[in-house]
Amino acid sequence: MRFDLHGLDRATDGFFGAALDTTLWPAVLEKVAEATRSFGANIAPIEGRLLNTFIVTESLAPAMENYFAEEWYRQDYRRQHIPIMRQAGVMLEQDFAGEDEFKTLDFYRAQERFGLRWSAIVGFSSGDDLLGFALQRRIEDGPYSRDEARSLHRIRQKLMITAKIMRDISASEVKGMATAFEMANVACVFFDRMGLVTTVNEKMRRLLGPDLQINQGRMCPIRKEDANAFDRRLKAVLGDGNLLTSAEPEILLLSRKGRRPLIVRMQRLDSDMQDVFCHSCAFATVEDPEEKVRQRPATLTKLFGLTRAEAEIALMLAQGMTLHDIATQRTVSYQTARAHLKSIYRKTDTNRQPELSLLLAGIRMR
Repeated sequence: MRFDLHGLDRATDGFFGAALDTTLWPAVLEKVAEATRSFGANIAPIEGRLLNTFIVTESLAPAMENYFAEEWYRQDYRRQHIPIMRQAGVMLEQDFAGEDEFKTLDFYRAQERFGLRWSAIVGFSSGDDLLGFALQRRIEDGPYSRDEARSLHRIRQKLMITAKIMRDISASEVKGMATAFEMANVACVFFDRMGLVTTVNEKMRRLLGPDLQINQGRMCPIRKEDANAFDRRLKAVLGDGNLLTSAEPEILLLSRKGRRPLIVRMQRLDSDMQDVFCHSCAFATVEDPEEKVRQRPATLTKLFGLTRAEAEIALMLAQGMTLHDIATQRTVSYQTARAHLKSIYRKTDTNRQPELSLLLAGIRMR
């Protein structure tokens, strides 16, 4: 037994403070590594999309960056033995690997570049996620003992409580954001790191129907092409940025039968919580261009420098009116209306009526 049990108990009490102030996590992990005579420690997701995110001591940072950059997580031999962790709670390297694996598997040869081999991994849950708290020793340090594994079982409960605290705080933040979007008359949907829907506001629920559904936790547009584009965009937002081409637009259009398509914008969710503990990691806003919203010309005047007449014409164009109809309604000549249109396009940096309509659909005017 090489653990300093008293030091380990004090160090792991620091989990609760780090749950409230996430900047404390690196220092807490350093203290745990010191108390367990480990080279370093990290916390990372074990299953699902990894998001290239983890909490790690400085000593292990180069190895962990390489682990994701060279995609060794796809060949991590330990991931084949997750059932052991689920059943036992703690998994030691020697539970599933020996000299043959160390000599023949590319994964272990990659670890050797950093002088690493022996790990002890504590599995614990955050919601439906399985997370791993991993301690790492160098090759010359030798493996963790069974007595040390039993000591790690005792900190598992602290990890579970800490994960619940952080996830509950994150869920509260997401609920507040969803409410704020509702008050702003904006439909929104939130996703976890695996791309599953976690929260939708009431305005979003009203947009669901035959053309757009939530099925087994996933957002499912009716058209296969739309569904594939939606999935690519979400995966990119969640960390797989190489899935997108430079030609793909920043927004998505989701088709609807007999109606204009919905407009979707996605982005990562900025949070003080570490992604590994987050209730939600991304969100999308969804806009219905057919919705009648209260719009004021003064908003366009302020945003784009349009004159009052230009702002009023821009709003009429966004509602689908033709330039001839606008000229008739405003009792001006077609040439005058056309001159206003050219000025509107120049000031809003658009070239066609659909572009202008799309731009104005993204602006909530009060």
